[in-house]
Amino acid sequence: MVMETITPFFLGVLVVTIGAVPFGLVNLSVVDIAAKSSARGAMSVSFGASVIEVLFASIAIISGQFLSGYLNENSLIKNAIVLTLLISGIFFWFKKAKVNHKDSFSSSMGIIKGAFLNLISLQVLIFWLMAVSFLSVRNLIPASVAEFVIFIAGVGVGKMMVLQAYAYFGNIVVPNSQKLSENINKIIGFMLIAVSIVQLIKL
Repeated sequence: MVMETITPFFLGVLVVTIGAVPFGLVNLSVVDIAAKSSARGAMSVSFGASVIEVLFASIAIISGQFLSGYLNENSLIKNAIVLTLLISGIFFWFKKAKVNHKDSFSSSMGIIKGAFLNLISLQVLIFWLMAVSFLSVRNLIPASVAEFVIFIAGVGVGKMMVLQAYAYFGNIVVPNSQKLSENINKIIGFMLIAVSIVQLIKL
């Protein structure tokens, strides 16, 4: 009984860790905020990103095959995604980075920023569609509402753990990251524009 309860949780933690460890927009933002602002600010970004991660995982489990087929066949959706990525990239590229003092980072803004960055990270949704397909083939998809809830809880906890590890890195290992702080928005903007160009080529 205990194993049946904890297995979906640790499976959720494992899967999200595989997807969250590679360096991306949210990870970069968490490192920067932890280094130049506060651990609390980084945690708020982590929380916002984790909420979207849970949303993506839930959508993939509930309607993974339908959504995958719909995204692949609908050119309007593809164009909208490319346009959103491109506009977001240009916005970040021209937005000036603010040098914050310790504890001056707004928690509410951090949650919004974390949610936004994870929401526009197309690779996160694609990862979950692939992950759910992999789990489905091996009969590891949650079979009941209880297992689903426990799995999703593992996803949320696992995402927070990975991002807090990045926050620790930013706060301890990169305490004087002036260059990163000055260019954080340009780096994020460049990554978004690059992803939009790759997606445009695939159309």
